[in-house]
Amino acid sequence: MKREDDLYLIMLESNDLTWWEYARKVSPSMRPKQYKTYWSFLRNKGKLPKRIVKEAEWRMEARRKGLLDT
Repeated sequence: MKREDDLYLIMLESNDLTWWEYARKVSPSMRPKQYKTYWSFLRNKGKLPKRIVKEAEWRMEARRKGLLDT
């Protein structure tokens, strides 16, 4: 995932971003399968495995520290 994709996922999970804004900014192929469509997002909101969000946070931190190239 790109840096922006991780950031948008974190923002979506913290309710700083609506799903529609998220969908405009992140391609469907880069979204978690639970959030591919609006209906799947509604069905799975709050049930997304915490591991997915934590991995996004770890990648953001690794990029900040220069441990990841992208």
